[in-house]
Amino acid sequence: RQENRCNHNIPGIMKKLKRLYFQFITPAVLLTAGVFLLQEYKIWKGFDILPSRTLSITIFVLAVAIGVAFPIFTRVWFFGKLKEKKFFSEEEFYAYESFVIKMISLTPYLALIAALLKLPNFYFAGTSLAALYAIYYNYPSEKKIQFDKKIFKVKNDADID
Repeated sequence: RQENRCNHNIPGIMKKLKRLYFQFITPAVLLTAGVFLLQEYKIWKGFDILPSRTLSITIFVLAVAIGVAFPIFTRVWFFGKLKEKKFFSEEEFYAYESFVIKMISLTPYLALIAALLKLPNFYFAGTSLAALYAIYYNYPSEKKIQFDKKIFKVKNDADID
């Protein structure tokens, strides 16, 4: 089906990736900011659960692994596929970029959990920083998309045939 194909130029890919990016990230960022503000202004103190150190460490490590390490490993893996293929189609490139966006969008939700559970400041700050890094670094800007298309030798789907 033609609508399932990702036969786009850079602005088209960017538009789809930005829509996906904001669709996944906006709710978590707004909820996290809301919970943080409610707690900061003592309107709501959060759950009266004392999170264990193990839970705090687990949430922090997951945020760093998903928000920082995962995109690097995925990028290396995707780049490694170039040895076999010589180039990628726009459809494959879009699938890669959208997969990374979906995965890194978990980090703001981990920050939300950290805020809800009132993790100790170190773990809350670390989780939040990992989320902010993931959100910032993986934003699908035109410059990033052009650079990635060049590195990954992305060809227009029409040029492949």
